[in-house]
Amino acid sequence: MRDWDVYELREIPRADYLIVGMPDVGLVGLIASTYLARTLGAEMVAYMDSPHLPPVLLYHEARPHPVMRVHRFSTGERSALLLVSEVAIGVRGIHSFARFVVEWGLSKGVERLLLLGGVPTPQRMKLEKPAVYGAGVTREDVELIEKSGFNLFREGFVSGPYALILKECYKRSAKGIALLAESFLNYPDPGAAAAVLAALDPLLGLKVSVEPLLEQEEEIRARLRETMKRTMEAMREAGKAYEFAVPAMYM
Repeated sequence: MRDWDVYELREIPRADYLIVGMPDVGLVGLIASTYLARTLGAEMVAYMDSPHLPPVLLYHEARPHPVMRVHRFSTGERSALLLVSEVAIGVRGIHSFARFVVEWGLSKGVERLLLLGGVPTPQRMKLEKPAVYGAGVTREDVELIEKSGFNLFREGFVSGPYALILKECYKRSAKGIALLAESFLNYPDPGAAAAVLAALDPLLGLKVSVEPLLEQEEEIRARLRETMKRTMEAMREAGKAYEFAVPAMYM
């Protein structure tokens, strides 16, 4: 097996976006992407596998499911591929993963990658509605962020798998935006996930209600406690501490 492989379950038509949701700060990407897939009834069209993934297989309703799945859905005239990862990737695998995901997405004709995640803030407990920041790659990405009405990520570090995906987009002059909601660092944060999903609305024209997500916050936190623990272990290796630092170039 190569570092990464994708197994397409059927022919996948061209898509406008590749949305990526992975375990990270507050599990924002994981919560948002799984909720989106379930709410939209998005069909699984492919899955990814790698020696860099832990040796686990997910079972749901007595059926096996890969831990890194690709779903597809349409909204009006737009279509999107949605990559959902149930597990965090260790530091040894994230560089090859970032290259693989960007190359595969571009091979499907996607115009832009959208990464769903969180940015840690010590003030999260006091925030009734977390702000969402957009970190763009190209000038067109920055203009879209400003037009869509959420905050432009102007200064600071993005780290971990999303930083590497954005870097791969940068190398290829490909469009990419990370949507990062203010979040708890080490507690599952459905409220931040709901904020990220709301930020997707002006980009994709989604009309997804996040009320059920907010109503089940405590239940979700309890269910995902062990996943958060495993994710924190991976994050410690992946340079997440940089997100609390001020870049020297701004001093």
